Amino acid sequence: MKSLCRLLAIVVAFVLLFAAYGGRVDPSVWSLPALATLALPVVAVAAVVVLALLALFRQWRAAVIIVGALFLSWPTLRLISPVTLLHPDANPAKTQLKVLTMNVKEFNWFDGTKSPSKTMRYILDEDADVVVIQEGLVYFSYEHLDKVKPMLKELYKKYPYRKKHFFDVGILSKYPFTEVESQALAKESLDYFIKAWDVEAPGGNLRVVSMHLSSLRFTSNDSKVIETINMPSGRKRRISSVAHKLDDGFRIHAVQARAMRDLLNDSPADVLVMGDMNDTPGSFTYRTVCGDDFHDAWADTGFGPTYTFNAHHLYVKIDHILYRGELKPLSCRRVKAGESDHYPLVAVFER
Repeated sequence: MKSLCRLLAIVVAFVLLFAAYGGRVDPSVWSLPALATLALPVVAVAAVVVLALLALFRQWRAAVIIVGALFLSWPTLRLISPVTLLHPDANPAKTQLKVLTMNVKEFNWFDGTKSPSKTMRYILDEDADVVVIQEGLVYFSYEHLDKVKPMLKELYKKYPYRKKHFFDVGILSKYPFTEVESQALAKESLDYFIKAWDVEAPGGNLRVVSMHLSSLRFTSNDSKVIETINMPSGRKRRISSVAHKLDDGFRIHAVQARAMRDLLNDSPADVLVMGDMNDTPGSFTYRTVCGDDFHDAWADTGFGPTYTFNAHHLYVKIDHILYRGELKPLSCRRVKAGESDHYPLVAVFER
């Protein structure tokens, strides 16, 4: 019994550590660690359950193995489920900046209704200083949508400085900005787009980067693999399809993350990186973009696990607010608002 429990603990500990640090392995070389990192929340919960069972049966030596693995995995686990008990008080001598990022799913213009956009209504009510959006609209401006037109006057008044790019990222700002030109931003495609702006924000210029890295492009059949347990015939083929798409997606993300890192290396000190990374905390993509100088607003001020993607029963956090420089996060929250398949993230910084 004791030997079996120790063997189980060793296996669980190994899988947990493999998932926690799989994001340090370049998926272009080996993609299995990237898949393990994607599954880290499930692996961590399984480890805690096994730990509880070992404690229940008083298998203390085996339990210690899993406790050690959880401790060693904490630098990555805290990115997924931070435990921030106390928040810093705002300094009245400094200025605050409220920012918002959201993949708006083209304001659901394709749902066949003309009811006012809940997503745009939320953005206006949230009243952030700077808003970056992804999947705004691809081929024409969202300002032409019947869903948005009733709010245009309020939009123009609240955000006099706006930019909607041809593909799908954009910015709404209360402050003037200039668009950043960089070689790293020349690699444009429909599902991979990055834009940067230097915003004349309170406390000095701030570079704001909006990212939308490529989606994995699952089909409805792929989604059934994820959504259902009792799958019909063709199960192996569909699982293989999902696995190949994940493998390709991880490799593409690695290339995109390096291009984005090139932009950040050439950027000034104070930078905000916000948007839809289509990858989770601790992944190779995430680690590459963060480097040694960026921090995660949610990891530094949040509490517990959260998710921003809410479709296909894939509840994962793939939207992020990253920062460096003199910015100090006071709060970061995920809001269940709008009508997109992504929930927005809102953060308040002091500078």
